[in-house]
Amino acid sequence: MNQWVFFDEIKAGTVRNVYCFYGPEAYIRRSALETLRKKVLMPGLESVNETVLSAPSAQQIVESCETLPMMSDYRLIIVRDCALTQSAKAKDEAQESAVLCEYLTRVPETTCLLFELGDTLDKRKKLSQALLKLPGAVSFDALTDEQMERWMTQTLRPLQKRMNREACEALTFTSGRDLTLLFGELQKLAAYVGERQEITAQDVEQIATHTAECTVFAMVDAISEGRAQQAFTLLNVLLQGGEQRIGILAMITRHYRQMMHLCALMRDRIPQAQQAKLLGVPPFSLNRLARQVGKRPYDKLRACLEACVQADYDIKRGALREDAALERLMLWLLESR
Repeated sequence: MNQWVFFDEIKAGTVRNVYCFYGPEAYIRRSALETLRKKVLMPGLESVNETVLSAPSAQQIVESCETLPMMSDYRLIIVRDCALTQSAKAKDEAQESAVLCEYLTRVPETTCLLFELGDTLDKRKKLSQALLKLPGAVSFDALTDEQMERWMTQTLRPLQKRMNREACEALTFTSGRDLTLLFGELQKLAAYVGERQEITAQDVEQIATHTAECTVFAMVDAISEGRAQQAFTLLNVLLQGGEQRIGILAMITRHYRQMMHLCALMRDRIPQAQQAKLLGVPPFSLNRLARQVGKRPYDKLRACLEACVQADYDIKRGALREDAALERLMLWLLESR
């Protein structure tokens, strides 16, 4: 089931004996865990009826599950860092997996066993496959644009603030899609606008934290328009923020590759929705990327990409230092825009 079905089940009073939480969306996964805690643990007795096991053996998991709850209907057993579900080879893996796979079918009704696996799940492992077949396997996937907008609206409602779609899209473009970080950004924006209820895209631009990818986007904008001073100022912002030159080069290369591919898709009159899917970018980012492409010919963008690849090659073969290669590339891009 997905994360939304899980919340609906809990709201309806359905509790599974065994859960497997997996997937990249950490913020909602933590929210689901708190929801499960409130559902199964008696208030005031949480500490005695909850056990968190880190990298446990099969025997430790079984023994914890077999312990009866104290003055409550359930004990909650949370298993983290389970080597039997991860890519690396675990100690006594075949035997340990066999024990747990068999035990999953007879977990006591008084136990709620949760495997919190995050994005480390290796679906090839025997225990992983057994867990994924359970009714309590819950996938926490990254939010779609529509779901992201709905989540922001719900998060701002207690603060008596609101954002329209443009502002929501601007925030995900500027600060990324990590909900933990976005929660903090929404709190900051709510404080910034004061008594005003509406948070605008302009507010986002003024106060929200810019990710490295967003800064690279602005830097390519500056390069495309011949604003050399601003381009190098943004480069310094990235360096002062802890980004390595080789990482910045990789982001610039990826950006020009996306521009080149988008230019080809636009030339072939591929619909925008399909363009976004093929490039793996949200619609808001696609629109901004399309403005950067503008009327630039495919061959020009391909030459820019080749220059980026050459700079990376020069660094890796030791022909140029990282600082020299990156600065030379930016000067070349400025002259060849």
